[in-house]
Amino acid sequence: MRLKGKAALVTGAGGGLGGAISKRFATEGASVLCTDRDLAAAEATAAAIIETGGTASAFMADVAEAGDCEAQVAETIQRHGRIDIAVNNAGVAMHRLALDTSLDDWERVLRINLTGSFLTAQAAARHMVAQGSGRIIQIGSISGQRGNMGGMAYGASKAAVMHVCKVMAVELSGAGVMVNAIAPGPIETGISSHGPTRKQGYIDRIPVGSYGTVGSVANAALFLASDECEWITGHVLNVDGGYGGAGLSYDSAEITGNG
Repeated sequence: MRLKGKAALVTGAGGGLGGAISKRFATEGASVLCTDRDLAAAEATAAAIIETGGTASAFMADVAEAGDCEAQVAETIQRHGRIDIAVNNAGVAMHRLALDTSLDDWERVLRINLTGSFLTAQAAARHMVAQGSGRIIQIGSISGQRGNMGGMAYGASKAAVMHVCKVMAVELSGAGVMVNAIAPGPIETGISSHGPTRKQGYIDRIPVGSYGTVGSVANAALFLASDECEWITGHVLNVDGGYGGAGLSYDSAEITGNG
């Protein structure tokens, strides 16, 4: 088991992605504190883990509240004696054109996606530095790397989250704390807000030709949380079917060799 004896905090664990990461960690031996502002959803994830023989518990936390960011870290330590892994997954999506994005929209998205992620990482890192080891995983997005229509507040928040990862990685690496980020591309979460036109637009531009799954992201999170990640920090791992690196794509029969 790759995470045996480790204690993990996963925020937004009541959702599809957070739930998948929590369950994947538990199958590899981690004790997981599943947090979410929807306590019933977090409890459902924890119950599913326990049903399959894993160790998990639930805690209500809203990362829009600074006190909750610290409380969920403290709760992990109280229940498990330490915190080895923190996954900052809790977030909110919003699709608004730049000219339609209100100040309230902007501040709400950044408060949850960026500030909540930073404060939780900061609280976790203080304990990890003291124990001389730890893994922090920020959940960014491919939308923070590309100028997608309607992605003003969301894309800006995720770009900043990935920058937080890089700065913390530089500052904490000497203390044995590795900080990395995952940038998922379009994935099926069970509650995808993408309409058929938007979804087809993505699929047409993803080299593998399909949306990803929460399992794909959970597998990437497992690697970054494991001891195999002992010399990787400050990295943003795209899990996107090639979308972020793709250029022009067309039928191979059209290739003439003329560039």
